[in-house]
Amino acid sequence: MAGVGMGEVATKEAFEWVASFPKIIKASALIARIANDFVSHELEQTREHVASTIQCYMKEFGTNVHVACENLQVMVEDAWKDVNEECLNPTVASVPLLERIVNFLCLFNDIYKDIDGYTNSSTYTKKIFLCY
Repeated sequence: MAGVGMGEVATKEAFEWVASFPKIIKASALIARIANDFVSHELEQTREHVASTIQCYMKEFGTNVHVACENLQVMVEDAWKDVNEECLNPTVASVPLLERIVNFLCLFNDIYKDIDGYTNSSTYTKKIFLCY
């Protein structure tokens, strides 16, 4: 939860707002899911893993990997626009709560930028955090 450890910011209204699944939360979930799948879908296929977003897109729209990735990237860009819009025009959520959501997305961007930093956490991700 984005409000953990935020003291007075983590009000009942803030939790209700998050639970209502507002646009910034939907956009964050989309960005996080697709960011992970961009870097991990090939490896997951070798492990008979659950279908990735990329595979599902290819099957649903009858495209190849290249087209699926391009179109999913557009969806990610649109989701970032939604995040920016929500931050520029805050409603119920406080700015510190919105900042936590954006910081979470920036962390995801770092972890999944080039490789699956979750799977390679003892090497790649460890190096990222040593830089901070």
